[in-house]
Amino acid sequence: MPKLYILGTMFERIKIIHGKKYRYLVSNKRSGDKVKQKVVKYVGPVDPVYKKDLKKKRKSNAWLFAQHATIAEQETLKNAQSSSSAFTRDRARIILQSLKGISCDQIAEKLGCEARKVRTTIKTFNIKRLKSLERGKAKGATPLFTKEQKAKILMIASTEPHRLGLHFTTWSLNKLRNYIIKQKIVDTISIETIRQILKRERMKLRKSKRFQYSNDPDFAKKNS
Repeated sequence: MPKLYILGTMFERIKIIHGKKYRYLVSNKRSGDKVKQKVVKYVGPVDPVYKKDLKKKRKSNAWLFAQHATIAEQETLKNAQSSSSAFTRDRARIILQSLKGISCDQIAEKLGCEARKVRTTIKTFNIKRLKSLERGKAKGATPLFTKEQKAKILMIASTEPHRLGLHFTTWSLNKLRNYIIKQKIVDTISIETIRQILKRERMKLRKSKRFQYSNDPDFAKKNS
């Protein structure tokens, strides 16, 4: 096998791939009587194409101002600046500044708050007027079951199973759950949810009692 001899000379070579030019550093290697080129390093494209910045600049809401307020509204806003509620106090200050023709960004810088808060306050005032000074009540969690459904569950739990045509005498949470779903009172319900519904009404399921029987004529006397 012939030995390889590195000539130690590197130079730049341009390759055309799919119609585009790329630069490489190559070196010469001699193998016997032949000299071969070996790519040492990829340098980059001859005509680099840089991606344009596609990020759109955020539109300025400098045009957004509070709509004209009546004298009565202005007096209410001025009084609201000394409110014990920080929410009402901040909104009143923002609206009054906007009524003077000050931009959202300037108001945010002056009052030390976010520009988004300023824009939201002004938009809300333009729609709700003075009601925008009142904090809306947070929406609670949507109830999973209606009052009618809960009432039916409690009624079933308080009814002896054999009166409903069932072959057992007492309820368990699992049996109660299966019966409720079978009767299509609800589409689905967990055992823990049934437990909580009964707990709120201070209702407990009766536990089954075990009885012993005997053919001894004195069984009742002895058992007592």
